[in-house]
Amino acid sequence: MISLNGSIQRKFFFPADLLTTLIYFSDLSRAVFLLPHISLDEPYTNNKVRIRYQTVELGAYTINIFCDLALEVDVDQSTIKVFPLRGYEEVQSVATLNATTGYGYYSSTAKLFPQEGGTGIDYQLKFESNLPRPRGLRMMPKRVVDRIAHSISIGRVEEIADGFMQNALEAFDEWVVKQDHNLVEQWLSAREQILVEPGQPPKRR
Repeated sequence: MISLNGSIQRKFFFPADLLTTLIYFSDLSRAVFLLPHISLDEPYTNNKVRIRYQTVELGAYTINIFCDLALEVDVDQSTIKVFPLRGYEEVQSVATLNATTGYGYYSSTAKLFPQEGGTGIDYQLKFESNLPRPRGLRMMPKRVVDRIAHSISIGRVEEIADGFMQNALEAFDEWVVKQDHNLVEQWLSAREQILVEPGQPPKRR
């Protein structure tokens, strides 16, 4: 097996007020496209998705990891959490000569706070998975396999975290132009909207 277990913490500055920043990062389907090495495999809803992580390591071995994720926003705490989504069938682990595919677990927490000229973001990311060895690696020394695991667990996690924020900054201006002038009011109103179902008491969405 190739065991992966990486984590990282970063602090970023984002050039927008706190609520606008919170809204910008609150759509998981959109945020996935900002993550290096990660693509959207299946959207269940805007904030429940299956993602696919894919890289080629040592120039020859393709790593595929699928994760089911959900996102929650806590407006009062100015926090965005992404966590494993339960209840979906895990991808079956399989290895070929030069590729391995399996299921993994990804989580992140972004704590936002006002900062002069914009918003500070305290960002933590964790990632783990256990994958079968590609057949081409089965006879290789353990140090070679450990090198792949280290590259993914440390190096790739850093690339994801740093690349995500860089991509977010580059895409922000275009996103802002497309938004209504009362974006914050509309977003907060939608979160507080009362849904009334026939025969049922009111409930908050």
